[in-house]
Amino acid sequence: MEKVEVRYQNIREMIERRAIESEKRPYIFFYGREITFGEFNRLVNRFANGLLKLGIKKGDVVYIYMTNSPEHLIATCAAVKIGAIACPINTLLKPFELEYELNDSMGKVIVLESQFIPVISGIKNELKYLKYIIEFGETPSEGSISYSKIISEEKDELQEIPIEKNDHAFIFYTSGTTGKPKGAILTHWNTCYTLAGIKMALAPERGDEAEEDECALIFLPLFHVNAMMSMLSGIYRGFKIALLRKFSVREFGPTVERYKCTFFSAVPKVYKILLEAKDTVKKYDLSSLKFGVCGAAPMPAERIVEFEKEFGIEILEGYGLTEGTVASTLHRRGGKKKIGSIGPALPGQEVRIMDENGNFLGPNQIGEIVIRGDNVMVGYFGKEEETKKTLKDGWLHTGDIGYMDEEGFFYIVDRSKDMIIKGGENIYPKEVEDVLHQHPKVHDAAVIGVKHELHGEEVKAFIVPKIGEKITEEEIIEFASKHLADYKVPRIVEFVIGLPTNPVGKVMKKELREGRGIITFSDLENVPEINLDFIFQAFPSRFNKEKAGRWNACLQYIVHGKNSGEWCIEIKDGEMNVKKGRCESPTCIIKTYDLVLMKLVTKELDGVTAINSGLIQIEGNESDLAILSEVMG
Repeated sequence: MEKVEVRYQNIREMIERRAIESEKRPYIFFYGREITFGEFNRLVNRFANGLLKLGIKKGDVVYIYMTNSPEHLIATCAAVKIGAIACPINTLLKPFELEYELNDSMGKVIVLESQFIPVISGIKNELKYLKYIIEFGETPSEGSISYSKIISEEKDELQEIPIEKNDHAFIFYTSGTTGKPKGAILTHWNTCYTLAGIKMALAPERGDEAEEDECALIFLPLFHVNAMMSMLSGIYRGFKIALLRKFSVREFGPTVERYKCTFFSAVPKVYKILLEAKDTVKKYDLSSLKFGVCGAAPMPAERIVEFEKEFGIEILEGYGLTEGTVASTLHRRGGKKKIGSIGPALPGQEVRIMDENGNFLGPNQIGEIVIRGDNVMVGYFGKEEETKKTLKDGWLHTGDIGYMDEEGFFYIVDRSKDMIIKGGENIYPKEVEDVLHQHPKVHDAAVIGVKHELHGEEVKAFIVPKIGEKITEEEIIEFASKHLADYKVPRIVEFVIGLPTNPVGKVMKKELREGRGIITFSDLENVPEINLDFIFQAFPSRFNKEKAGRWNACLQYIVHGKNSGEWCIEIKDGEMNVKKGRCESPTCIIKTYDLVLMKLVTKELDGVTAINSGLIQIEGNESDLAILSEVMG
């Protein structure tokens, strides 16, 4: 294991020392606004003083319920600097999910944007511990404390508050694919130690010098540990950050060109969209880009090769989880790459493969990926039994099944909790799903184990057919039988129009096992009469030609269900035209159901969830649909 030299003992020290060493150097660029390291520290101190006046003290939980902005990071760091615990909240949560997290971790104050006031107001009577709402917006609501007033009235200096390296700094809630979300507690030392290891992996030659020539482009949400640690990495290493509210095809190229961004981190879908939108993106000077980091899900090998060739940068695949403070394996810049691998262990971390009896396994033997190091969380907030199950004998049990090759590169096979045991044989659902995805009529598939009197468990497949295609259970079983051993073939098949997914797009296997969150074909029978033409003819009134700029596209919508039809949306020279019927040469074909369209219009469903679930299926250039959502008011 490579030894890690850590510059700072806690996050407060890190922020304050960087403010001294790089006081007038730019830290954050945000839509034309520039904040230096020195100014950032002063703003953090002002907000921290506001928290202290409210009686917030060491160990109290402070929620940050905001979209990406400097204010989000200022509030986060203010909490951490006074010894409180910052808890960034996923802005995509439903009210009942938000209520659960706020009551679970017992925080006293929430910092939010005005747009989220209605959500909080709707559940306020159910929140047992919340005392204060600090609102960021032009005119704070009655009963809220003004964020802007705190910043304008408080002083730049902050009193000394003793902070130990092992004091708690963050609570990040996990996505909860196997149950209710759990609050992973990360310490100041977890954070500093991990940032030091990432620096050694990405910039070992720079030593302790500030990386003032580097600029990260960050658009992943700050409520995720990935983006938050990327922001703090800018402080640790002294590099600049161009922050966006979210990923935007339109903003990617101009931002890279303007701020000379040198790297970014993204999920596989972003790389896919950038490839599809290459003609739009490459109109700008991208020559400053050196590499991109990819995690959260595997990226197809051919896409990595194509992206590196098209954009002339390295793609570094890695692996990590919230409980391990973001990253535990990562390919090295300029080093050996193995496409399909998640890379070798990060400096300062031990990553091993372990069997179910706690024995370490050798190269190419499949077992659970376990992690040990100062990056590993303290535990789950208020969940001692869950913590004991995950942290055993100093090792973080990830629940991911994988193997390591002879050179120390790791590979993921599946999730241990999803493994099916049929008649004593282990079956990895991902292997079965990969086969089912190859069927020409299948859009998506999810495989689980269900109880079986004779075998213990049987293999069940949930199939999302491609919209408009007819497919039978017999076809699925016959196809699987040609590619899988007999005991792995699904014997139970259920066809659905969408799978339950969490906010980051992962299928919720627990909900499938419990029969929740599934949208079936029978649901389509209860849809009322809808004037679909009225919905589509209203599109031009919401079209923002300034945002669209020179973007031209032709999008074909095909709606199935009791209310069906086809509409063509053409964008050309800053104008949008809608006509009923087929497009001659569509750049993007969007297929969906009337039920889904109704839920989108009534805001019961958002577009990202609909796409992740299979409720909306796209053929052609997906980036055109992404841009369309950006240019609609």
